[in-house]
Formats: sequence, structure tokens, C-alpha cells
Amino acid sequence: MPEISVIIPVYNSEKYLEKCLYSIIYQTFKDIEIICINDGSKDNSLKILDEFKNKDKRIKVITTKNKGQSAARNLGINTSEGNYISFIDSDDWVSLSLYQKFIEKINLNSDIFLFNARKIYEKPLSPFYEEFFKPYEWKNYQIEDYIHTFDDSMNPFERNMSAVNKIYKKSFLIEKNIKFAQGLIFEDQLFYLQTMLEAEKIYMYKECLYNYGINNFSTMKNIKEKVFDIFEITELMKNYLVYKKVYEEYKYAFLQHLWGQFSFLLFEAPDNLKEEFFKRAKFRLNDELNIGYDNKILTKLKGYKIFNDFLNMDLEGFFQKYKDKK
Repeated sequence: MPEISVIIPVYNSEKYLEKCLYSIIYQTFKDIEIICINDGSKDNSLKILDEFKNKDKRIKVITTKNKGQSAARNLGINTSEGNYISFIDSDDWVSLSLYQKFIEKINLNSDIFLFNARKIYEKPLSPFYEEFFKPYEWKNYQIEDYIHTFDDSMNPFERNMSAVNKIYKKSFLIEKNIKFAQGLIFEDQLFYLQTMLEAEKIYMYKECLYNYGINNFSTMKNIKEKVFDIFEITELMKNYLVYKKVYEEYKYAFLQHLWGQFSFLLFEAPDNLKEEFFKRAKFRLNDELNIGYDNKILTKLKGYKIFNDFLNMDLEGFFQKYKDKK
């Protein structure tokens, strides 16, 4: 049995796939299995996968009809034999020492091994990059091998919600029955919340070990009509906070997450859907505010001005004011 199962959903990613796979097969830690879910690709992705499979017996290729990334990841979990689960997107690549770094800390027995990642923009090329999180956003980040919980994150809903910069104990995912919501995009946000809230032990590794490619292939560049999925995902997130009896504790951070997502996605929505998206977002935010918030606290939150404008301006006015600041 391998120590780590690496799960890679693949859909029409021939341009980036080889770089991704090379960064996995040349890992300094070798005891891994590589499960590639060919999610109905129509390009040369399957051919590339088969070529790599013939070179490296650790690679397993499973071909399915196109059902989306969530279904592919869930299939990967069900197929995996490793003690730990790692998710990699097929247009990204990782440090060759990623799993070695993890193994060096495996004795800490964490449910989640959280490591930093950086966004790499294909165009324009830039020597600068944005990290998924800053270490100082976690309490006691200076203490080596400090074991965290979700409550230690001072910005729990910002930038760090992807599944790819974490390694999960498989028994933890099975015991808590946590899977990706199928048929929806933005599924990482719900999976993030469920896993981080349920985890008793989270190890935070400061170093960037994952390169997250921002390109025309990326999901966020192809949301189009699926932009409305954000309403269902965030409603599921709210329900989970309520279920765990921590909604009151996190409601200000969650509200800030909502308007941040809605204002950003308004600009990503197709022009013919912007008006409907704007109306639904306003309704959702006003409904949220009816629960009861201290206005003195609200005005101090990051992004309050754009939030206030979002609620009180019409679409044209809001768009004209913020179109160059998205």
C-alpha cells in the first residue's frame, strides 16, 4: 500500500499536463500512487496519460464520462489505497520535495497538512506572485510544529480555500464522510470549510510548495453560466456553520466572504446574466443582514465601502465605479 495517493482530475489539459505529471513522478519521496481521472477529455490528454502510465507503474488511469472535477476527485478518493490524499490540478505543478516535506512531519499525526501555494500568471509574465496565505495570519505561527485548529486562522475565508494546498489523512475524510459537492463549481469552498472545521489537528507549513497556474484553462476563466453556483455553495457553507454551532462566532467573517465573492463574480458573469446575478446577490446579502449585525463592527470590516455601495447602487452605477478596481 502506498503512503500517499495523488489524485489528478484531467479534462482537456494537454497543454499543461506533462509539466504537472513530471512534477509528481520525480518527487524525492517515491512511495506514492498517482490516480489520474480522465474526465471525458476530447483532446490528447488521454494519450499523454497512457504514455506516462507505460513509463511509471505508479500511475493509474481511469476514464469516465465528463462529470466534473468534484465527481473525479470523489472517484479518486474511493479508488485510492494510500493512507493520505493529495489533490493536484492538471494545469498546476508542485515542488519536487512536496511529499518529502510532508513525510518529515508525518509523526505529528495531523488530519490536514496545510502548505503554502502561489499563483502563477501565464499572461502577463511577472516575477511577482500571490501566496495563498501569510503565515502571520495564523496564531502561534512562530512556534515550530505547532498544531492548529480552524479557530487559529485569523482570516478563515480568505485565499486559502483550495483543496490542492493540503494533504488529508484518508481515514479522517472517511470517518467524517466528507466529499466534494458534485455538479457545482466553487466546490472547494464547502470542502475547505467542512474539513477545516472537523479537523482536530492542522499542521501549517509556511513554505510555498505548490504552483497554481492562472491561465485560460483555469476554472475561474470558464465559469460563465455556472456563476450562480456560488449561491448554492455559500448556502451550504452557512448551513454547515449552523450545524456545527459556530455561525455566531464566524458570521462577520462569513458575511465579508459573501460580499467579496459576489462583487468579484459580478464582473466575471456574462453580460446577459449580470443583472440577474446582481439582484440575487443583493437579496442574499440583505437576507443575511436581517439576522442581526452590529453596525459599528460592520463599518470596520475590510471592504465595507464596496459592500455598502453594492447594496445601495444600481448595477450600472456600481459597475462604472468599480470596473477598473476588480
